[in-house]
Amino acid sequence: MRAILAVAFSIVLVIAAPIVANGRAGEVHQDVHGPNRSTAQSRRTGDPALARMIGQMLIVGFAGRTMRSRGARRIARLLGDGTIGGTILMRRNIASRRTMKSLTGFFHAATGDLPPLIGIDQEGGYVQRLGPRNGYRRYPSAARIARGGGPERARRIYGNLAAELAGLGINLNFGPVVDLNTNPRNPVIGRLRRSYSANPATVTRFARAFIAAHHAAGILTAAKHFPGHGSSWADSHKRFVDLTRSWQAKELAPYRALAKSGGPDMVMVGHLYHPRITGRTGDASRRRLPASLSRRAIEGELRTRLGFRGVVITDDLEMAAIRRHFGLRESVIRAIRAGNDILLFSNAAGDSHLANRLQAIIAKAVRDGRLTRTRIRRSFERIKALKRRLARLTRSAVRARSNRRTRSPGGARRSP
Repeated sequence: MRAILAVAFSIVLVIAAPIVANGRAGEVHQDVHGPNRSTAQSRRTGDPALARMIGQMLIVGFAGRTMRSRGARRIARLLGDGTIGGTILMRRNIASRRTMKSLTGFFHAATGDLPPLIGIDQEGGYVQRLGPRNGYRRYPSAARIARGGGPERARRIYGNLAAELAGLGINLNFGPVVDLNTNPRNPVIGRLRRSYSANPATVTRFARAFIAAHHAAGILTAAKHFPGHGSSWADSHKRFVDLTRSWQAKELAPYRALAKSGGPDMVMVGHLYHPRITGRTGDASRRRLPASLSRRAIEGELRTRLGFRGVVITDDLEMAAIRRHFGLRESVIRAIRAGNDILLFSNAAGDSHLANRLQAIIAKAVRDGRLTRTRIRRSFERIKALKRRLARLTRSAVRARSNRRTRSPGGARRSP
């Protein structure tokens, strides 16, 4: 029993470290000029407050599996000086449980008053970064879960999945998938069984189970891929995706329903084009804009018409749907203008200078008037609110685990 309590206490320390690092548990510092390590930021931009706000808008991946790897050390420094606000774990980063806990603990310990977002794609089925090959549990796909029982069973399955993430120090899961399975031959959704159903109500019910289970474990969620990837015939990882002939208005229904019930913490916007929702560029080229770079899609459709008030995050901006049609500078500026709060870069090449380049691009755009400081601050405030929510979820999850441990199998509390 002592060994079990010791392990549990170490998990609590990993999860809670960034919350208690600056004052009372759960507080997030309000002052953008606060005690974040801003010397490096000041040298880069001459404006440490702006650099800190920009940093919270960036999630950047890395190469390496251990805290001793060059990529991990670099990420820890970037988190520490506020250049970025989080990182994403890809298959290339996955190792044993002990190594993963050390890695995420390293990132948490390096960060100041705003805890880092440590994200992963752990849907179950084909999209499962933590898998049996590395000693982790295998979880069923969304399609299999929906066929095998109701939302309560789904919540139990996702409760186990989320508890595994929490035990590893991961605090953000990029799910649930709320795409409708309107095209079963879709190469990236239907064929991979990532959708619960073609019925919006069914998708919404199972998405709520996913979200509730993760919140109970202290994990944030991101519904994806707005405005709906389920009808497409192409994969945005590999090419530009035009939904003009396949997309249906009912694909927005899960987002509307979840927004009304205060559902996901984030919505992930896909690199998906539809003339009704996204429009075209305003320059002479009149290029088709994907939703991830479209103000009409994010501020108009998602926020105004559907009522979503949370954090909006791009899908990976290194996907071919973006990379082959928009340069880095243009895609970054367009993404922020469109209304995204967080820009996601998997950093497939392991570029050690990517985060600094992103900081420089955004800071220069503010100085040149292409982006406003007000726009940056608006995203920063949303992200701060998100991290306050994370702190509350974490405290609640820690209390729940503590209460379960102090109860006997019969339900009575043990004597002190």
